[in-house]
Amino acid sequence: MSASPRRLRDPRNHLLWGIVGSESVADANTPALLRSADTLTYAHLARSVVQGGLEIDERFAPGSRLLIAAYDQMVVALGLLAALRSRCVPLLVDPQPAAGLARVAARWGVVGAIGESALLAEFDDVIDESAVLGWRWSSAPSSDEPPAVHADDAAFWTFTSGTTGEPRAVVHAHRGPRAAYEAFGKGILALEAADRTVSTAGLPFVYALGNNLFFPLLAGGSTILPADLLLPTVLGEIRRHEATTLVSGPWSLEAIARLADRAGRGDALRDLRLVLSAGEPLAESVFTRWRDTFGQTPIDNLGCTEMFNSFLSPWPDDARPGSLGRVVPGFEVRVGGGEPAPGLRGALSVRGESRAIAMSGAHGADRLESPEVSWCETGDEVEIDASGSFTYLGRLDDRFKVRGQFVRPAEVERRLRNLEGIVECLVRPDVDERGVARISVGVVLDESCDAVEALRAVATEARAACPAAARSTRIERLEKLERSPRGKVVRERRAASSVR
Repeated sequence: MSASPRRLRDPRNHLLWGIVGSESVADANTPALLRSADTLTYAHLARSVVQGGLEIDERFAPGSRLLIAAYDQMVVALGLLAALRSRCVPLLVDPQPAAGLARVAARWGVVGAIGESALLAEFDDVIDESAVLGWRWSSAPSSDEPPAVHADDAAFWTFTSGTTGEPRAVVHAHRGPRAAYEAFGKGILALEAADRTVSTAGLPFVYALGNNLFFPLLAGGSTILPADLLLPTVLGEIRRHEATTLVSGPWSLEAIARLADRAGRGDALRDLRLVLSAGEPLAESVFTRWRDTFGQTPIDNLGCTEMFNSFLSPWPDDARPGSLGRVVPGFEVRVGGGEPAPGLRGALSVRGESRAIAMSGAHGADRLESPEVSWCETGDEVEIDASGSFTYLGRLDDRFKVRGQFVRPAEVERRLRNLEGIVECLVRPDVDERGVARISVGVVLDESCDAVEALRAVATEARAACPAAARSTRIERLEKLERSPRGKVVRERRAASSVR
């Protein structure tokens, strides 16, 4: 029996093929990576990746695991692409204190690191940011093709967000991002060489890694990589480089809209072709503000780290508030264990070619059995409306019971976010001074609103949004909500817990 084409070891199976390989973009002078006044063409990028890959292979044995961590997104991008070109395996991690990175390294057998030296102080062998940025001006050949690999060989590791628990390691194959690009980046977004993308989230978040690095490069377009992810910096880069695609989330979209109003920079946002939102449910108020003020309808989409990118999304011209659209062609989903059908509500599972090949378990990173054809349980709950579109209800491990009644925080928060003057909110289980169950609602208010009226409206709407037995609420005004490095609200893991 002949071997499957997928099992052939070939450089064309490599994730970098078509980006910096022998079939790279037709015009080598096309901008690939952009930051402030710094432009790396595809020719520059190909040489820097080759130079970086050679340096990595000189310092580390084949198969070594290397941790990549930096706030500077250009450092992350160049370090990751060079590590992919090498014989080593990169682990992409959110920047955090040095001790935290050292713990990750110890758990997963990491032998070296690439990135900012201040973050990697506890590592013995580091390729620091100055070396990484120096690769940009390399004179190495640009026609060198990537190593020959199997399409389902491990390419790199990422980590789940961990907003409701400990982050899990996820191992992606070379085929994963390319399959996700064909399905979402090309199939839904129709990215092309004229597109310039920018993200408010860092590249360790696979949503940004796909939409703001791999997808635009696979399309022959450009990715904008700000020196930091502060929103004024991102907004400035949108203007400077005339971005066409903004990869973001609800909180950042709300903040960018307010910032643009104050700074008089709305014109740059009106020129965007696509605005993506993921990570948390997109409030109708944010959707409407972008549509009415800037002329785009944000594309609220849903994916997970295990599948690398989004598998539920509307088409750009069919986006509407409160809807995740339909299944992205190339993926299959189930709801409550069954085939999707209008009116169905339940746990969401998905399968497709982009699925990761291994996940962290009790005994390390366990390889998944037939990852392409087995179902991935996402941990999300959804509902399908009469038109066949999906609505997000929340995480299964985030819902909780009060006096025997389920409360789904995401549903309540979606309603509260549509009230005037509410910038952010968070719904949690609570008890009063007598130990009687109730719901706690923390809200962040717009500075210009009438605080008394806004809090009164929150109390009324929260009671209306909850089951009758669970309507006792405590309203608390907060300065801000705690967020992860990826911009997601940090929630306690509840696993359908009860407050009695």
